[in-house]
Amino acid sequence: MLRQILSHPLLANADFIRLTFGCGFNGVGRIGEQMIIGLLVFKLTDSSEWVGVAMGLYFVSFAVFGTMAGIISDWMDRRVLLFRIEVLIIVNLGAFVAVVSLGWASLWLILALTFVSGAIRAMHHPVRSSYAYDLRGGQHVVSALGLLNFGVRSGQLIGALVTGVVMEQFGGAVALLGLMGAHGLALGWFFSLKTTGASASQTHAPIRENLKEYVEELRSNRILLMLVVVTATVEIFGFSFITALPELAERRFDAGADGLGHLYAARALGGILASLIFTSLVSLKKRGRLYIGVIFAFGISMMLLAEARFFWLALMALVLIAMMATASDILTQSMVQLSVPNHLRGRAMGAWAFAIGSAPLGHLEMGYLVVAFGLSGALLANGFVLIATGLVVLLAMPRLRKL
Repeated sequence: MLRQILSHPLLANADFIRLTFGCGFNGVGRIGEQMIIGLLVFKLTDSSEWVGVAMGLYFVSFAVFGTMAGIISDWMDRRVLLFRIEVLIIVNLGAFVAVVSLGWASLWLILALTFVSGAIRAMHHPVRSSYAYDLRGGQHVVSALGLLNFGVRSGQLIGALVTGVVMEQFGGAVALLGLMGAHGLALGWFFSLKTTGASASQTHAPIRENLKEYVEELRSNRILLMLVVVTATVEIFGFSFITALPELAERRFDAGADGLGHLYAARALGGILASLIFTSLVSLKKRGRLYIGVIFAFGISMMLLAEARFFWLALMALVLIAMMATASDILTQSMVQLSVPNHLRGRAMGAWAFAIGSAPLGHLEMGYLVVAFGLSGALLANGFVLIATGLVVLLAMPRLRKL
Protein backbone atom coordinates (compact mmCIF):
# COMPACT_ATOMS: atom_id res chain seq x y z
CA MET A 1 0.00 0.00 0.00
CA LEU A 2 2.84 2.40 0.84
CA ARG A 3 4.44 1.83 -2.59
CA GLN A 4 1.10 2.62 -4.28
CA ILE A 5 0.78 5.84 -2.32
CA LEU A 6 4.36 7.01 -2.97
CA SER A 7 3.97 6.39 -6.73
CA HIS A 8 0.50 7.92 -6.86
CA PRO A 9 -0.05 10.44 -9.72
CA LEU A 10 -1.50 12.89 -7.20
CA LEU A 11 2.00 13.46 -5.80
CA ALA A 12 3.08 14.80 -9.18
CA ASN A 13 0.53 17.62 -9.00
CA ALA A 14 2.16 20.56 -7.20
CA ASP A 15 -1.11 22.36 -6.49
CA PHE A 16 -2.64 19.24 -4.97
CA ILE A 17 0.35 19.00 -2.63
CA ARG A 18 -0.08 22.67 -1.70
CA LEU A 19 -3.79 22.10 -1.09
CA THR A 20 -3.05 19.07 1.10
CA PHE A 21 -0.52 20.95 3.25
CA GLY A 22 -2.82 23.94 3.57
CA CYS A 23 -5.71 21.73 4.65
CA GLY A 24 -3.39 19.91 7.05
CA PHE A 25 -2.54 23.12 8.91
CA ASN A 26 -6.21 24.07 8.80
CA GLY A 27 -6.92 20.70 10.45
CA VAL A 28 -4.50 21.55 13.28
CA GLY A 29 -6.58 24.62 14.05
CA ARG A 30 -9.97 23.01 13.69
CA ILE A 31 -9.36 20.07 16.03
CA GLY A 32 -7.58 22.27 18.58
CA GLU A 33 -10.42 24.76 18.56
CA GLN A 34 -13.02 22.02 19.12
CA MET A 35 -11.02 20.69 22.06
CA ILE A 36 -10.68 24.11 23.68
CA ILE A 37 -14.36 24.96 23.18
CA GLY A 38 -15.49 21.61 24.58
CA LEU A 39 -13.24 21.83 27.64
CA LEU A 40 -14.03 25.49 28.36
CA VAL A 41 -17.77 24.86 28.20
CA PHE A 42 -17.53 21.70 30.31
CA LYS A 43 -15.50 23.49 32.98
CA LEU A 44 -17.91 26.45 32.99
CA THR A 45 -21.06 24.30 33.26
CA ASP A 46 -19.95 20.84 34.44
CA SER A 47 -22.46 19.44 31.91
CA SER A 48 -22.15 17.41 28.69
CA GLU A 49 -25.54 18.82 27.73
CA TRP A 50 -23.99 22.28 27.37
CA VAL A 51 -21.06 20.80 25.44
CA GLY A 52 -23.70 19.40 23.10
CA VAL A 53 -25.22 22.88 22.74
CA ALA A 54 -21.76 24.32 21.93
CA MET A 55 -21.00 21.64 19.34
CA GLY A 56 -24.49 22.11 17.94
CA LEU A 57 -23.85 25.82 17.43
CA TYR A 58 -20.48 24.97 15.89
CA PHE A 59 -22.05 22.73 13.23
CA VAL A 60 -25.48 24.32 12.67
CA SER A 61 -23.92 26.81 10.26
CA PHE A 62 -23.10 24.03 7.80
CA ALA A 63 -26.75 23.91 6.74
CA VAL A 64 -26.70 27.56 5.61
CA PHE A 65 -23.13 28.75 5.13
CA GLY A 66 -21.82 25.45 3.75
CA THR A 67 -24.63 25.41 1.19
CA MET A 68 -23.93 29.01 0.19
CA ALA A 69 -20.21 28.29 -0.07
CA GLY A 70 -20.99 25.49 -2.52
CA ILE A 71 -23.11 27.87 -4.60
CA ILE A 72 -20.49 30.63 -4.47
CA SER A 73 -17.68 28.19 -5.34
CA ASP A 74 -19.44 27.43 -8.64
CA TRP A 75 -19.41 31.18 -9.34
CA MET A 76 -15.87 32.31 -8.38
CA ASP A 77 -12.28 31.03 -8.26
CA ARG A 78 -12.04 28.39 -5.51
CA ARG A 79 -8.42 29.31 -4.75
CA VAL A 80 -9.44 32.87 -3.86
CA LEU A 81 -12.31 31.56 -1.75
CA LEU A 82 -10.02 29.25 0.26
CA PHE A 83 -7.64 32.16 0.97
CA ARG A 84 -10.41 34.51 2.13
CA ILE A 85 -11.98 31.87 4.38
CA GLU A 86 -8.62 31.31 6.06
CA VAL A 87 -8.25 35.04 6.77
CA LEU A 88 -11.66 35.08 8.48
CA ILE A 89 -10.71 32.06 10.61
CA ILE A 90 -7.58 33.83 11.86
CA VAL A 91 -9.56 36.97 12.74
CA ASN A 92 -12.10 34.96 14.74
CA LEU A 93 -9.36 33.06 16.59
CA GLY A 94 -7.86 36.44 17.49
CA ALA A 95 -11.17 37.37 19.10
CA PHE A 96 -11.10 34.08 21.00
CA VAL A 97 -7.60 34.85 22.29
CA ALA A 98 -8.71 38.28 23.53
CA VAL A 99 -11.76 36.87 25.32
CA VAL A 100 -9.85 34.10 27.09
CA SER A 101 -6.73 36.12 27.99
CA LEU A 102 -8.74 39.06 29.38
CA GLY A 103 -10.88 36.81 31.55
CA TRP A 104 -14.09 37.50 29.61
CA ALA A 105 -14.78 33.80 28.90
CA SER A 106 -18.43 33.69 29.95
CA LEU A 107 -20.59 30.87 28.64
CA TRP A 108 -22.63 33.08 26.32
CA LEU A 109 -19.63 34.82 24.78
CA ILE A 110 -17.90 31.47 24.18
CA LEU A 111 -21.08 30.17 22.53
CA ALA A 112 -21.33 33.26 20.31
CA LEU A 113 -17.74 32.91 19.10
CA THR A 114 -18.31 29.19 18.61
CA PHE A 115 -21.21 29.93 16.28
CA VAL A 116 -19.14 32.43 14.26
CA SER A 117 -16.27 29.96 14.00
CA GLY A 118 -18.58 27.21 12.79
CA ALA A 119 -20.07 29.55 10.18
CA ILE A 120 -16.65 30.37 8.75
CA ARG A 121 -15.36 26.80 8.83
CA ALA A 122 -18.56 25.52 7.22
CA MET A 123 -17.50 27.30 4.04
CA HIS A 124 -14.09 25.64 3.91
CA HIS A 125 -15.15 22.00 3.50
CA PRO A 126 -17.22 22.12 0.26
CA VAL A 127 -14.71 24.45 -1.39
CA ARG A 128 -11.64 22.31 -0.66
CA SER A 129 -13.38 19.09 -1.80
CA SER A 130 -14.59 20.68 -5.03
CA TYR A 131 -11.11 22.07 -5.72
CA ALA A 132 -9.58 18.63 -5.14
CA TYR A 133 -11.92 17.27 -7.84
CA ASP A 134 -10.93 20.21 -10.11
CA LEU A 135 -7.29 19.20 -9.84
CA ARG A 136 -7.64 15.44 -10.43
CA GLY A 137 -11.04 14.77 -12.00
CA GLY A 138 -13.72 12.17 -11.34
CA GLN A 139 -11.59 9.13 -12.17
CA HIS A 140 -9.32 9.77 -9.19
CA VAL A 141 -11.79 11.52 -6.88
CA VAL A 142 -11.85 8.82 -4.18
CA SER A 143 -8.06 8.58 -3.89
CA ALA A 144 -7.77 12.39 -4.16
CA LEU A 145 -10.17 12.87 -1.26
CA GLY A 146 -8.32 10.10 0.58
CA LEU A 147 -4.99 11.91 0.29
CA LEU A 148 -6.61 15.24 1.15
CA ASN A 149 -8.14 13.67 4.26
CA PHE A 150 -4.74 12.20 5.13
CA GLY A 151 -3.36 15.73 5.25
CA VAL A 152 -6.29 16.98 7.32
CA ARG A 153 -6.19 14.06 9.79
CA SER A 154 -2.41 14.30 10.16
CA GLY A 155 -2.87 17.93 11.10
CA GLN A 156 -5.61 16.95 13.52
CA LEU A 157 -3.37 14.34 15.15
CA ILE A 158 -0.64 16.92 15.74
CA GLY A 159 -3.16 19.55 16.78
CA ALA A 160 -4.85 17.25 19.30
CA LEU A 161 -1.62 16.19 20.99
CA VAL A 162 -0.03 19.63 21.06
CA THR A 163 -3.18 21.54 22.05
CA GLY A 164 -3.86 19.20 24.97
CA VAL A 165 -0.34 19.61 26.35
CA VAL A 166 -0.18 23.38 25.76
CA MET A 167 -3.58 23.98 27.31
CA GLU A 168 -2.70 21.85 30.34
CA GLN A 169 0.63 23.66 30.88
CA PHE A 170 0.01 27.23 29.70
CA GLY A 171 -3.75 27.72 29.42
CA GLY A 172 -6.30 28.31 26.68
CA ALA A 173 -5.05 31.70 25.43
CA VAL A 174 -1.56 30.36 24.57
CA ALA A 175 -3.10 27.29 22.93
CA LEU A 176 -5.34 29.53 20.79
CA LEU A 177 -2.33 31.64 19.74
CA GLY A 178 -0.65 28.45 18.53
CA LEU A 179 -3.74 27.63 16.48
CA MET A 180 -3.59 31.09 14.90
CA GLY A 181 -0.02 30.31 13.85
CA ALA A 182 -1.13 27.04 12.24
CA HIS A 183 -3.78 28.88 10.24
CA GLY A 184 -1.19 31.46 9.21
CA LEU A 185 0.82 28.63 7.63
CA ALA A 186 -2.34 27.33 5.93
CA LEU A 187 -2.90 30.83 4.54
CA GLY A 188 0.57 30.75 2.97
CA TRP A 189 -0.08 27.41 1.25
CA PHE A 190 -3.43 28.55 -0.15
CA PHE A 191 -1.86 31.80 -1.39
CA SER A 192 0.65 29.75 -3.39
CA LEU A 193 -1.98 27.80 -5.39
CA LYS A 194 -1.32 28.36 -9.11
CA THR A 195 -4.00 26.71 -11.27
CA THR A 196 -7.78 26.35 -11.27
CA GLY A 197 -7.51 22.65 -12.21
CA ALA A 198 -8.07 20.73 -15.44
CA SER A 199 -11.56 19.61 -14.41
CA ALA A 200 -12.76 23.01 -13.21
CA SER A 201 -16.03 24.07 -14.80
CA GLN A 202 -15.74 26.85 -17.36
CA THR A 203 -19.39 27.83 -16.82
CA HIS A 204 -19.90 30.50 -14.15
CA ALA A 205 -23.52 31.62 -13.94
CA PRO A 206 -24.73 34.38 -11.58
CA ILE A 207 -25.40 33.37 -7.98
CA ARG A 208 -29.19 33.68 -8.35
CA GLU A 209 -29.15 31.28 -11.30
CA ASN A 210 -26.80 28.95 -9.42
CA LEU A 211 -29.27 28.86 -6.52
CA LYS A 212 -32.17 28.10 -8.86
CA GLU A 213 -30.26 25.23 -10.52
CA TYR A 214 -29.31 23.90 -7.08
CA VAL A 215 -32.94 23.68 -5.96
CA GLU A 216 -34.01 22.08 -9.25
CA GLU A 217 -31.24 19.49 -9.02
CA LEU A 218 -32.25 18.53 -5.48
CA ARG A 219 -35.85 18.09 -6.64
CA SER A 220 -35.09 15.97 -9.68
CA ASN A 221 -31.96 14.00 -8.70
CA ARG A 222 -33.21 11.16 -6.51
CA ILE A 223 -29.74 9.72 -5.91
CA LEU A 224 -28.45 13.07 -4.65
CA LEU A 225 -31.48 13.42 -2.38
CA MET A 226 -31.00 9.91 -0.95
CA LEU A 227 -27.33 10.65 -0.29
CA VAL A 228 -28.25 13.85 1.54
CA VAL A 229 -30.81 12.04 3.73
CA VAL A 230 -28.50 9.13 4.64
CA THR A 231 -25.51 11.43 5.20
CA ALA A 232 -27.62 13.56 7.57
CA THR A 233 -28.74 10.48 9.51
CA VAL A 234 -25.19 9.19 9.92
CA GLU A 235 -24.05 12.68 10.90
CA ILE A 236 -26.68 12.94 13.64
CA PHE A 237 -26.15 9.54 15.23
CA GLY A 238 -22.52 8.87 14.32
CA PHE A 239 -20.45 12.05 14.47
CA SER A 240 -22.09 13.33 17.67
CA PHE A 241 -19.79 11.10 19.76
CA ILE A 242 -17.38 14.04 20.16
CA THR A 243 -19.88 15.67 22.55
CA ALA A 244 -19.22 12.82 25.01
CA LEU A 245 -15.40 13.09 24.89
CA PRO A 246 -14.87 15.84 27.54
CA GLU A 247 -16.95 13.90 30.08
CA LEU A 248 -15.26 10.65 29.04
CA ALA A 249 -11.86 12.21 29.78
CA GLU A 250 -12.87 14.10 32.94
CA ARG A 251 -15.28 11.69 34.61
CA ARG A 252 -14.68 8.12 33.48
CA PHE A 253 -10.89 8.29 33.27
CA ASP A 254 -10.00 11.43 35.28
CA ALA A 255 -7.48 12.32 32.58
CA GLY A 256 -7.94 16.10 32.22
CA ALA A 257 -6.96 18.18 29.18
CA ASP A 258 -3.99 15.97 28.37
CA GLY A 259 -6.20 12.87 28.35
CA LEU A 260 -8.75 14.66 26.17
CA GLY A 261 -5.90 15.44 23.79
CA HIS A 262 -5.07 11.74 23.57
CA LEU A 263 -8.72 10.90 22.84
CA TYR A 264 -8.79 13.45 20.03
CA ALA A 265 -5.43 12.14 18.81
CA ALA A 266 -6.88 8.61 18.59
CA ARG A 267 -9.69 10.07 16.53
CA ALA A 268 -7.17 11.73 14.21
CA LEU A 269 -5.09 8.52 13.95
CA GLY A 270 -8.14 6.57 12.84
CA GLY A 271 -8.80 9.20 10.19
CA ILE A 272 -5.21 8.93 8.96
CA LEU A 273 -5.42 5.14 8.62
CA ALA A 274 -8.69 5.32 6.68
CA SER A 275 -7.31 8.09 4.46
CA LEU A 276 -4.23 6.03 3.60
CA ILE A 277 -6.41 3.07 2.63
CA PHE A 278 -8.58 5.19 0.33
CA THR A 279 -5.55 6.97 -1.14
CA SER A 280 -4.18 3.60 -2.28
CA LEU A 281 -7.45 2.83 -4.11
CA VAL A 282 -6.72 4.54 -7.41
CA SER A 283 -10.01 3.35 -8.91
CA LEU A 284 -12.84 2.27 -6.61
CA LYS A 285 -16.14 0.77 -7.72
CA LYS A 286 -19.16 -0.40 -5.70
CA ARG A 287 -18.93 2.63 -3.45
CA GLY A 288 -22.52 2.20 -2.32
CA ARG A 289 -22.01 -1.30 -0.94
CA LEU A 290 -18.84 -0.25 0.82
CA TYR A 291 -20.68 2.70 2.35
CA ILE A 292 -23.35 0.38 3.80
CA GLY A 293 -20.62 -1.73 5.40
CA VAL A 294 -19.08 1.42 6.85
CA ILE A 295 -22.40 2.40 8.48
CA PHE A 296 -22.67 -1.04 10.13
CA ALA A 297 -19.08 -0.89 11.39
CA PHE A 298 -19.63 2.67 12.63
CA GLY A 299 -22.47 1.48 14.86
CA ILE A 300 -20.53 -1.50 16.22
CA SER A 301 -17.46 0.61 17.07
CA MET A 302 -19.70 3.13 18.87
CA MET A 303 -20.97 0.30 21.06
CA LEU A 304 -17.37 -0.74 21.80
CA LEU A 305 -16.61 2.78 23.06
CA ALA A 306 -19.72 2.65 25.26
CA GLU A 307 -18.38 -0.38 27.12
CA ALA A 308 -14.69 0.64 27.27
CA ARG A 309 -13.61 0.66 30.93
CA PHE A 310 -9.88 1.11 30.34
CA PHE A 311 -8.31 4.17 28.71
CA TRP A 312 -6.45 2.13 26.10
CA LEU A 313 -9.68 0.38 25.09
CA ALA A 314 -11.36 3.75 24.64
CA LEU A 315 -8.45 4.86 22.43
CA MET A 316 -8.78 1.73 20.27
CA ALA A 317 -12.54 2.19 19.96
CA LEU A 318 -12.03 5.82 18.93
CA VAL A 319 -9.54 4.79 16.25
CA LEU A 320 -12.18 2.46 14.78
CA ILE A 321 -14.92 5.09 15.05
CA ALA A 322 -12.72 7.68 13.33
CA MET A 323 -11.85 5.24 10.54
CA MET A 324 -15.54 4.75 9.83
CA ALA A 325 -16.28 8.48 10.11
CA THR A 326 -13.52 9.31 7.63
CA ALA A 327 -14.61 6.55 5.26
CA SER A 328 -18.15 7.89 5.42
CA ASP A 329 -16.95 11.42 4.56
CA ILE A 330 -14.79 10.30 1.64
CA LEU A 331 -17.43 8.01 0.13
CA THR A 332 -20.32 10.45 0.44
CA GLN A 333 -18.28 13.40 -0.88
CA SER A 334 -17.20 11.38 -3.92
CA MET A 335 -20.66 9.92 -4.62
CA VAL A 336 -22.33 13.32 -4.25
CA GLN A 337 -19.99 14.93 -6.79
CA LEU A 338 -20.23 12.03 -9.22
CA SER A 339 -24.04 12.12 -9.09
CA VAL A 340 -24.31 15.56 -10.76
CA PRO A 341 -23.05 17.30 -13.94
CA ASN A 342 -19.60 18.88 -13.71
CA HIS A 343 -20.83 22.49 -13.47
CA LEU A 344 -22.98 21.57 -10.43
CA ARG A 345 -20.25 19.95 -8.31
CA GLY A 346 -19.78 22.93 -6.01
CA ARG A 347 -23.50 23.03 -5.35
CA ALA A 348 -23.55 19.26 -4.84
CA MET A 349 -20.95 19.72 -2.11
CA GLY A 350 -23.20 22.47 -0.77
CA ALA A 351 -25.96 19.85 -0.51
CA TRP A 352 -23.50 17.61 1.34
CA ALA A 353 -22.73 20.50 3.69
CA PHE A 354 -26.47 20.98 4.20
CA ALA A 355 -26.65 17.33 5.34
CA ILE A 356 -23.72 17.92 7.69
CA GLY A 357 -25.69 20.87 9.03
CA SER A 358 -27.94 18.34 10.78
CA ALA A 359 -25.08 17.75 13.25
CA PRO A 360 -26.53 20.06 15.94
CA LEU A 361 -29.47 17.68 16.36
CA GLY A 362 -26.97 14.91 17.08
CA HIS A 363 -24.91 16.94 19.54
CA LEU A 364 -28.01 18.06 21.41
CA GLU A 365 -29.34 14.50 21.38
CA MET A 366 -26.04 13.10 22.64
CA GLY A 367 -25.76 15.72 25.38
CA TYR A 368 -29.32 14.99 26.54
CA LEU A 369 -28.82 11.21 26.48
CA VAL A 370 -25.57 11.45 28.46
CA VAL A 371 -27.33 13.46 31.15
CA ALA A 372 -30.41 11.19 31.16
CA PHE A 373 -28.84 7.73 30.72
CA GLY A 374 -25.09 8.14 31.20
CA LEU A 375 -22.21 7.81 28.75
CA SER A 376 -22.71 4.11 28.06
CA GLY A 377 -26.45 4.42 27.47
CA ALA A 378 -26.04 7.33 25.07
CA LEU A 379 -23.30 5.70 22.98
CA LEU A 380 -25.10 2.34 22.87
CA ALA A 381 -28.32 4.01 21.69
CA ASN A 382 -26.57 5.84 18.84
CA GLY A 383 -24.68 2.71 17.83
CA PHE A 384 -27.97 0.81 17.59
CA VAL A 385 -29.53 3.54 15.41
CA LEU A 386 -26.54 3.44 13.03
CA ILE A 387 -26.90 -0.31 12.59
CA ALA A 388 -30.63 0.14 11.94
CA THR A 389 -29.79 2.83 9.35
CA GLY A 390 -27.46 0.43 7.56
CA LEU A 391 -30.26 -2.14 7.40
CA VAL A 392 -32.71 0.40 5.94
CA VAL A 393 -30.23 1.46 3.24
CA LEU A 394 -29.41 -2.17 2.44
CA LEU A 395 -33.04 -3.28 2.11
CA ALA A 396 -34.91 -0.18 0.94
CA MET A 397 -32.47 1.85 -1.21
CA PRO A 398 -31.25 -0.38 -4.08
CA ARG A 399 -30.19 2.59 -6.25
CA LEU A 400 -27.83 3.80 -3.55
CA ARG A 401 -26.54 0.27 -3.04
CA LYS A 402 -25.57 0.04 -6.72
CA LEU A 403 -23.48 3.23 -6.88
